[in-house]
Amino acid sequence: MPIETRFKCNRSDNDYLKVKSNYLGNDVIVTLEINGVETEIYLDISTSIKLSKTIRTEINKIKS
Repeated sequence: MPIETRFKCNRSDNDYLKVKSNYLGNDVIVTLEINGVETEIYLDISTSIKLSKTIRTEINKIKS
């Protein structure tokens, strides 16, 4: 069952980042919409995990 999570952008109410899994569960699909232009990237599970760790590291840098 696909799951979708949407994150709003701080700079514009119309811009967002959306993360969802495909119906087979093999990919994580990251969709970015900026100024009405939508771009998707398909990541495998290991790359998705690396991305989430990198984002967490950057958040920790900001919080310090």
